[in-house]
Amino acid sequence: MIISHYWRMLRHMEMQDENTLLKRAIKQVLKPLVRFLIHKQFTLPTLVELVKSAYVEVAEKDFALDGKAPTDSRINLLTGVHRKDVKRLRDLNDEQKPSEHLSIHSLMLASWMSESPYAKKNEALPLPISGPVSFESLADTYTRQNIRASSILANWLELGWVTKDDQQRLHLNVDALQSNQLGEDQLYFFSQNLADHLSTSTNNLVNKDKQLERAVFFNQLSSESVKKLQLSSKQKAMSVLKDLNKEALVFQKQDRKLDGPKHRFRFGTYFYSDSDHE
Repeated sequence: MIISHYWRMLRHMEMQDENTLLKRAIKQVLKPLVRFLIHKQFTLPTLVELVKSAYVEVAEKDFALDGKAPTDSRINLLTGVHRKDVKRLRDLNDEQKPSEHLSIHSLMLASWMSESPYAKKNEALPLPISGPVSFESLADTYTRQNIRASSILANWLELGWVTKDDQQRLHLNVDALQSNQLGEDQLYFFSQNLADHLSTSTNNLVNKDKQLERAVFFNQLSSESVKKLQLSSKQKAMSVLKDLNKEALVFQKQDRKLDGPKHRFRFGTYFYSDSDHE
């Protein structure tokens, strides 16, 4: 009895320590997002409503029993969201799905940067506006005439993604693909990239089957050294991304013809630096 009592006490202390560490980790993860939200004047009540909605959606999708959708009461028990809110949120149909042009943009960019005849050695080639091998033919490959190539081109020119030379050929401006404007494309990839990265991290905390997640960290560096490392990391990362992009395009074309379930993957890189506070 005494041993059992002490074991329960130790287990309780371990759980308390874990909860404390978890809260600290979650707060650290939230800080960059909260900083961004304050900058965009996105207040707490709006965020709380989104968090409630996310709790309800995840509980409904990922915590079903015997293949049956969970009841409002079970979702309330799992999430702590009030039953009235659970019912209200389940009745809403506000799931944000990527619009068609987002995937078209992605496919066109991937093809132009790595696939012959639009690229050579993983470098996007200048393209005429129309013709057999042109921006128009590239767009038609993926739009199936649903969206005019001229509309896409006008949008890309406005965003600075492409520029025209004296011969009216189009050049892909890779550096301008990330602009300061928070357009639909940017926010879509912002959410998808961070969500998949966070999914990888949380999976590695709870499952034995670990997924790839690695980072290099150093401090006590001068600003000049960081600039050199940033340039080096960009060059090396772009090389890896272009190689993977080309390889994945080949697999995608052959796998589309196969029966059976289909899967997706995302591989990304980032470089972050700030003042050393340690």
